[in-house]
Amino acid sequence: LLLNACILSEAFGFGAMRMAEMSDLDFTMLRSTREDFVRVETLCAANDLVGNFINALPIFKIWNLLDTDILADADGQKFATSNSTIQSRYSTKYIGKGRGISLYTLIANFVAVNARNIGLNEYEGHCLYDMVYGNKTDIDITSVTGDNHSLNKLNFVALDSINVNYVPSIKNVRVASDELYASAPIENNDGPLQPVGIIKVDLIKSQSRTIQRVLLSLILQENTQSHLIRKINSHARYARLRAALYEYNKIFKSTHVLNLIDDMNLRKAIRTARNRTEAYHQLQSLIRKVYNSVFNGRKISDNRIGAHAARLVANCIVAYNALILNTVYEKMLAEGVSKKILDEFARISPLAWHHLFFTGRYSFKNTNKMAIDVAAMASMLEQHLKQSFWTA
Repeated sequence: LLLNACILSEAFGFGAMRMAEMSDLDFTMLRSTREDFVRVETLCAANDLVGNFINALPIFKIWNLLDTDILADADGQKFATSNSTIQSRYSTKYIGKGRGISLYTLIANFVAVNARNIGLNEYEGHCLYDMVYGNKTDIDITSVTGDNHSLNKLNFVALDSINVNYVPSIKNVRVASDELYASAPIENNDGPLQPVGIIKVDLIKSQSRTIQRVLLSLILQENTQSHLIRKINSHARYARLRAALYEYNKIFKSTHVLNLIDDMNLRKAIRTARNRTEAYHQLQSLIRKVYNSVFNGRKISDNRIGAHAARLVANCIVAYNALILNTVYEKMLAEGVSKKILDEFARISPLAWHHLFFTGRYSFKNTNKMAIDVAAMASMLEQHLKQSFWTA
């Protein structure tokens, strides 16, 4: 009970003292529990357990956007900070006149599988590989997307080294089609797509051994992606390696642009993944708005604890909704409903929060007397669905 109260107080951002005032728990016990048990490592482990629980539900598979493959999306959300830390920076575009940080989150089938706090001056694309590689859940991410901020000249190559397809959402495909590269000169090509250049295959082959060493250092976590990018861009002796990596990356990017032009289902899947992330951001913003969306930590670690606590609360909401939806889903399978109805049912988002309340007075000591009847809630949802579109 004390641990639940501490996690909620950190997620909402008002601390143990405010939680003691609005609950039936003692402040001294809350403070000691917060200091002894609430850490970034324990919160991340708890998030992984919740993610694994959702992944084990049968309904999890119907949320896949690419047949049997899981398409994840990474994006950042900006929040203001009340105290000055090394990570909090100014940005008039997102924060106005104050300081803030960005919560960079990786979402896979509505589950926030990984997250990290970055400064507003840090480029999101330089952290994408570390986000995907740092996924400790059982959710096997095979493809990942992102907005234009996730693009850089190395992400295609870096993610391919761990067998993850990078399929970014490109805002203007028409402009991107003017930057296609070919592996060899094309003769008598009168089509609308013309290559802007030729891939320097000889350069890639000459640096193949060094490229393998660079990618291996990422896989073994001897280097982070952001550190590697800074290193190869700040030394002249890495000029040929940098050029070879860029040429190698052009192959994957050109292929991806051609796939976007040709594959309507891929474009729809990417857009759906992006919309799921925006829905998660709305939920995360609602959780943080209990304290006006401001991170008040005096140290970077305090803000990280608040961010991962908010992620844990959001994942628990997804798990709660998924448990109810899964009960209905299993009954639909038992009754043999049509695939059309199942496809409609799959559109119900487990990120809904209209039936949840975050404000009021918390009573933790009487929790056992108010057990949630999941079967009754699933029955209510089932009756509503039958009136809407479910016919046996």
